[in-house]
Amino acid sequence: MRQRSKRPSTLRTRLTLFFSGAVLVTLLLFAATVVVVLVLDDWQERREEAETQVQEPHEAPMEDVWPVLGAMAIAGPLALAGAVAVGRALAHQALSPMREATRRARAAHASTLDLTLPVQGTGDEWDELAATLNLLLTQTREALARTQRFTADAAHELRTPLTVLIGEAEVTLRHERTAQDYARTLGRVHAEGRHLAALVDSLLTLARADSGQLLADRVPLDLRALAEQGAARARQHAALQRPDVQVRVQGEPTEVAADPLLLGRLLENLLANAVRHCRSQVVVETGLEGAHARLAVQDDGAGVPESFQPRLFERFARADPSRTGEGTGLGLAISRAFAEVHGGSLHYEAAPGGGGRFVLLLPRPAALS
Repeated sequence: MRQRSKRPSTLRTRLTLFFSGAVLVTLLLFAATVVVVLVLDDWQERREEAETQVQEPHEAPMEDVWPVLGAMAIAGPLALAGAVAVGRALAHQALSPMREATRRARAAHASTLDLTLPVQGTGDEWDELAATLNLLLTQTREALARTQRFTADAAHELRTPLTVLIGEAEVTLRHERTAQDYARTLGRVHAEGRHLAALVDSLLTLARADSGQLLADRVPLDLRALAEQGAARARQHAALQRPDVQVRVQGEPTEVAADPLLLGRLLENLLANAVRHCRSQVVVETGLEGAHARLAVQDDGAGVPESFQPRLFERFARADPSRTGEGTGLGLAISRAFAEVHGGSLHYEAAPGGGGRFVLLLPRPAALS
């Protein structure tokens, strides 16, 4: 036997029934109160007459009550009908923002989230809900825009080495080559493959950071010792391409609780960036700044243009778009993610003597602060 599905009642219908029920209950309570008052008044009058022994002619019991009940029987249905009509009108008016929100939601596009809920300006519960959801929608649109921009940039960055790999292979396979030609081609393929692997590794690291899966294994660590190790590696790398660059370390031993691998990679990114853009000198400084441990990497280069500084830590952001071959464009974004996973921060500031300086601030262990 086919079972008929029950049609759900609308919110407007439920509000109308609630309003009408409230009116009906109020009328019943009013009638009951009037009857009780009349009965008590009649009982009190008879009691006083019995005490004074003065007998006066009385009306029949409940004689005053019946007219009241009759009036309520006539007025009740009329009041209930009026309550239904008024309730439907009030519910229609009260739900108008929801109807407008529904209309806008149907017209919005999921790909752009071009939706804003109406705010009436009355300061009621609906305005509070709409303002909260509008703020959430704004943040979601910004996150969606960042994701779309990141996806497009990642696709572009991945396509470049893949195009080189395919092109090198196609050119080499067109004709018979000498052993030197094959070795040269393999060298280019190897270099592009390493760049591609580094790019994929960086993307995975940022994806783990975005999803909250990037965790720091914190152990006691001396920033000064870490800086010395990082500077030694930077000197070795700089000796191959920029032997004129000096990398110095200064400051006092500063203990923090941090992941040595993540913090070492953060310092490596900052030093590689500083060596790439300095004129001749890079200085790593450690110390304290308030309740934080500080590690600063300063170079004597031209510094970051002020117009570009707001985008400095964005993914794939480059001050000079033509210099796409230098690094993956993700080093500073990853460095900031490493700083934040330690509960710290990483920012850029212009160095007093010219050039730029990246400053890492980390919370000190509770026992030392």
